[in-house]
Amino acid sequence: MADLSALDDLAAGQDRGADLIVRHPVTGEAIGVLTIAGPDSDTQRRARLQMQDELYAFKGRPPAAEYDRMDIDRLARCVVSWNLKRAGQDVPFAHTAVVKLLREHQSVRQQVEQFSQDRAPYFLRLPMEQE
Repeated sequence: MADLSALDDLAAGQDRGADLIVRHPVTGEAIGVLTIAGPDSDTQRRARLQMQDELYAFKGRPPAAEYDRMDIDRLARCVVSWNLKRAGQDVPFAHTAVVKLLREHQSVRQQVEQFSQDRAPYFLRLPMEQE
């Protein structure tokens, strides 16, 4: 039986991120790799808190377009690096470039959202239980 020590490196490991292979929404062809911080990481926690602070700054509910902007920004903060090319050239990694990618390509945004909520890619391989 595993014990709590199996979770000790979980947050630190998730801050290092896991690689999401971004796929074309129709063909499934690999387009590039985004490294995403996991759901238990300090990176995602800070991104959620920043979005909550922005939400609390509104009196009532923010307009839908503003909420969408905040949500894209939150998600972009979870991307810690990438390996993408455009016309054969490396695309420089920057937060603003990630925001632009997620805003312009809904299929990529959906892939990042789904991957960032899944803990499985972040777990370290644990030794099998001795019977």
